[in-house]
Amino acid sequence: MKKKLDLILKETLEKCFNKGVLEKTALPDYVIEIPNNTNHGHFATNLALALASSQRRPPREIAEIIVEHLVDTGDLLEGVEIAGPGFLNFTISREEWYRLLLEIASPEKDFGRSDQGAGKKILVEFVSANPTGPLHLGHGRGAALGDTLCRILEFTGYDVAREFYINDAGQQMRLLGESIYSRWRQLTEPEYPFPENGYHGDYILDLVKEISRSVDLKSLPEEEAISRCSELGKHTMLEEIKKDLEEFRVIFDVWSSESALYASGSVEEALEAIKEKGQLYEKDGALWIRTSLYGDDKDRVVRKKDGQYTYFASDIAYHLEKWKRGFSKAVNIWGADHHGYVQRMKAALKANGLDDSWLSVLLIQLVKLWKGGQEIKMSKRAGHYVTLKELVGEVGVDAVRFVFLTKNHDSQLDFDVDMVKRQDSENPVYYVQYAHARICSIFRKAASEGISLPDRPQEVLNELNLEEEMALVRLMAEFPPLLEDIARRLEPHRLTYYLTELASGFHKYFNLGTKEPDKRIVTDNVSRSQARLILAEAVRKVLVNGLCLLGISAPERM
Repeated sequence: MKKKLDLILKETLEKCFNKGVLEKTALPDYVIEIPNNTNHGHFATNLALALASSQRRPPREIAEIIVEHLVDTGDLLEGVEIAGPGFLNFTISREEWYRLLLEIASPEKDFGRSDQGAGKKILVEFVSANPTGPLHLGHGRGAALGDTLCRILEFTGYDVAREFYINDAGQQMRLLGESIYSRWRQLTEPEYPFPENGYHGDYILDLVKEISRSVDLKSLPEEEAISRCSELGKHTMLEEIKKDLEEFRVIFDVWSSESALYASGSVEEALEAIKEKGQLYEKDGALWIRTSLYGDDKDRVVRKKDGQYTYFASDIAYHLEKWKRGFSKAVNIWGADHHGYVQRMKAALKANGLDDSWLSVLLIQLVKLWKGGQEIKMSKRAGHYVTLKELVGEVGVDAVRFVFLTKNHDSQLDFDVDMVKRQDSENPVYYVQYAHARICSIFRKAASEGISLPDRPQEVLNELNLEEEMALVRLMAEFPPLLEDIARRLEPHRLTYYLTELASGFHKYFNLGTKEPDKRIVTDNVSRSQARLILAEAVRKVLVNGLCLLGISAPERM
């Protein structure tokens, strides 16, 4: 609806320019928004105020000219009024809302889908957990965020690739091997030392059992045994991570490996390319990149004195390799502890000639888990933490995914286990899913009374005259532009807000009939019942599409 109104405004301005009643200028930045008070119309714009400086005329005078020359050949508008210093308030005709309702409810229409992305290739890298232990709650939040973002990007026309980057080179893999080997030795030598920064979780003992069944560690020299423990431990953890993600409804298109970057020579090639651009230099025996010239607070080491490459070196190579694959944009979803890493990565890309807008980074804040009114303290190093698999096993995939998206990624999230196990309106995912199940039950009741959707739906829509009914239609009209804005701003959490608002609107509408029988959806009046069933079907479809984009089921019975 906003697009149609925007087209009217642009055609009107062109008409005013051609007639000379307004001076021809570039179109200003203006907004079309929904007023808080419906008495002020369905939409409002500041167009006249935005034109005031270029036209050198009072905004209200410009608004009067726009209204006088308004181009509305499709009879979209029922009324237009000028408010305050020059705001334009528009009321959309009821017939136009009816047409939109039929479009939403149509079985041929996948409402909300668009071609905004026009096939642009976007790479979204998320989760990327070190294969040193099971997925924890932070990984789960990143998985829900990344997968939902990918679903919305695809729904709005982008060509999306999901990628998991395996950090399988460096000290953490050595520590994994040492931790497994140490626990194995401690089975017969309790005093055998455990590595200072090793991994303490019970899963290490599980890895010991699995590895010792396939490898005779006793027959190997210690270094070789540690290396085998590291490699087999990594493989086992990766398989577990993949399985947990699949059960969380997250499937990756590409699994990239840090060790493979080194093996292929990509790290050396990337640094050589940067060196040819004059952006590398040696100091104190180390190799540095000039990131301070591009917004970083200082230059960074990419190769240490001992000849070992830093993590930053492989990360630079990895991002340049992404760019070479032809993606028009890359999105990374990282933990909040990577905050200081964002600017240096963008600086490194700029040093290699890339625009820093090519890369967007979303930082995920911590998840706090609550149960019985108490926070469950977690520490991965100490081995005391709740895994994503455990949480899903207790409350279900739907609840976990929904709650992980109830706040913006840059806000800390409290996950109350007791709350999401309740079957009432306090449970956000239950509240939304129940709206869908309730609509399905309404259709079952209508079928039992011999009432179905009409063959000529346009003939019964004038039965929809309650303000609550039209409010639902107007709210559903916001679904497509919301998805497009989510795709632009990378803010998938807004979809949970929207679905909660839509579910709330429908529950309130349904409850009207508990006090006033004539406001029930299925009544003795067949044509009115059919009109309300069309509205209910439209709401159901938007709920289904929204829940699907969140990776959440839409149950028919609850």
